[in-house]
Amino acid sequence: MRIRWWRASVLLVAVSVALVYLAGVTRLGEAEAESLHAVPTLSGDVDAQVAELRAAAPVAGEDPGAALAAALDDPGLAAELVAAEPDPAGSDLAAALATLESASGGLDPVEVGAFFDELGEANTAWLSVLYPGVVAYLPGAPFEARIDANKLVIEAATQASASFAGPDRPWTENTDRPVRAELGQLEGSDREFISLDPYNNSGGGSWIELLGDLETASQVTVLVPGGSAELSSENFNLYYNRAKTFVDAAGGELAVVVWAGASWPSGWIEESWASWSQVAAESLASFTFDLRAQIGEDVPITLAGHSYGGAVIGLAETYELVADRVLHIASAGMGYDVYSADDLTEPCRPRYSITAPGDPISYVQGMPYVPLLGHGADPDDFPGTVDLATGNLSDSPDAVDDYGVSLAEQGILGKTVEGVHSHSEVFYPESDAWNNILAVMLGEQPEPADSQPEPMPGC
Repeated sequence: MRIRWWRASVLLVAVSVALVYLAGVTRLGEAEAESLHAVPTLSGDVDAQVAELRAAAPVAGEDPGAALAAALDDPGLAAELVAAEPDPAGSDLAAALATLESASGGLDPVEVGAFFDELGEANTAWLSVLYPGVVAYLPGAPFEARIDANKLVIEAATQASASFAGPDRPWTENTDRPVRAELGQLEGSDREFISLDPYNNSGGGSWIELLGDLETASQVTVLVPGGSAELSSENFNLYYNRAKTFVDAAGGELAVVVWAGASWPSGWIEESWASWSQVAAESLASFTFDLRAQIGEDVPITLAGHSYGGAVIGLAETYELVADRVLHIASAGMGYDVYSADDLTEPCRPRYSITAPGDPISYVQGMPYVPLLGHGADPDDFPGTVDLATGNLSDSPDAVDDYGVSLAEQGILGKTVEGVHSHSEVFYPESDAWNNILAVMLGEQPEPADSQPEPMPGC
């Protein structure tokens, strides 16, 4: 008996949804908190142990900076260093590093930071060169050391992407393979990555990038991107561009961390499921403690999320986290199963939301509860939230969009921020929406929208 085409289509859709649901359930299992592992203590003469590791390493140099430069000039050496693993049966320091590596997903970043504080700045810098594959992925390790380690990770992954990994065959001889484009563009750049995993997201990659100077910034924002936040997506450069406009405009007062350090959904079907955000939210919450430990207690932190990233920051607020204020930018929601103040660990934390009229995201904001589906309450209506005005795009003849393309050439100078394109227009530099986002990031007074949600009870 033949199955009519429409029945086959329905069956195909049902199977597709079931597979996505199962994928979501798998990631939900990943989100279950594992018990934290103890961070090893240092013992013996640490300086001597580092010297011993240096003597056995394939890289030379009188200081870690020189050794790093030498490794970056030699792709083969960079790859060898990234592949190096500390010997658990070696010195006390090597054994400690091996323990940290094996337990990196279940460590308290603050305790890891204390480990490296005791190790000392110079020794830490050496370890970022000698064992970049370990230091690059250790939450709590000093950002500077992780940034250096990730330079080597990028170099090694870039060169690996151009190699032929299959068996030797006559037709592979003298065959050049282009390097992976998103990695190749980073060679020689000044971009700084606290984390960069080229192989996460089924090869799409994940990252945490720093823009600005944490040493001098008086305000820090963690910006969580929307869907398809992978190295292989255009969002990799787009959110860099967006963050850079804010950092440049603040004149040294602001540093922005673009946080895409987890598995990420791609496409509207995956993005409608909550499971990816459940995994990411827990990791993000942990990262905020890492960030606070490294910048000190006096620098305010803004946690901002765009689109799907709003669902991530919203759900992160159900965990213990560090944030002085929260900003939802065209957000998908307050987080899976977040519908009231009782769902948040700090209901009275200052909270802002900005969504333009006609933004398509409004169709998914505030969906009723369905297991594993949707992203909770609408941030624009959530009690205590300050809704921000979106206004108009800049009317300056030099105004550009978030790709750097002239607004004048597009014929949209001064237009009202609304409709389908408003989901991105809120990031166009010097627009009213962009100015309001920057004001929140700097701890200044933004322009509120005409109507506001009810106050948060008890706040």
